Amino acid sequence: MKIRTKRLVGCIEHMKALHKGQTRRMTGTPYWVHPLGVLQLMEESPFFFTEDDKCAALLHDIKEDSPGFSWDNVVATYGLGVAGAIAILSKSKIGETAPEVYFTMLRLTHPKVIAIKLLDRLQNTSDYNLCNDPKWLERYAKETVELVWPLIPIMVARGSAVSGGFYELGVKIEEQMQENVNGMQARAKELRAGGEA
Repeated sequence: MKIRTKRLVGCIEHMKALHKGQTRRMTGTPYWVHPLGVLQLMEESPFFFTEDDKCAALLHDIKEDSPGFSWDNVVATYGLGVAGAIAILSKSKIGETAPEVYFTMLRLTHPKVIAIKLLDRLQNTSDYNLCNDPKWLERYAKETVELVWPLIPIMVARGSAVSGGFYELGVKIEEQMQENVNGMQARAKELRAGGEA
């Protein structure tokens, strides 16, 4: 459901400002396109994400990637709930070096935060056709299957105790993620074959 309040529109502009001048490493597209894509996936969800959920999704990468990041500013502007979700969704130093630790932490959190992470990965894997690095595609596809995919049934099981729609969202994510992973693997093979020619 696409309901963009004044606060959410302001969050979109704030997110764009924090990611100004940044581009996505594998595709070269403006970085802000990615969080906005996650928001759009949330708006197509079979249940209603709150405004705080949407703000957390829009800002999920600012701790890692934005030099203008400030916890004080996030808390003052968006509240402790949004700040807490951003903290969980951000890879810490340990998460960067040991992704298994990061994804284990996600398994223990609220199903809506898991949903945001799954939609984040779904969006991240959707533009594989723009990537020209077969090694990255293979590594990211492997991580998606081994560490991200197992979050889907956890989100569905835990979410069913919270509200409806998590099962439908899980089915949608699983189908699209399967398509994206297959596409990434095919793209990597295509690039390697082209490099050998």
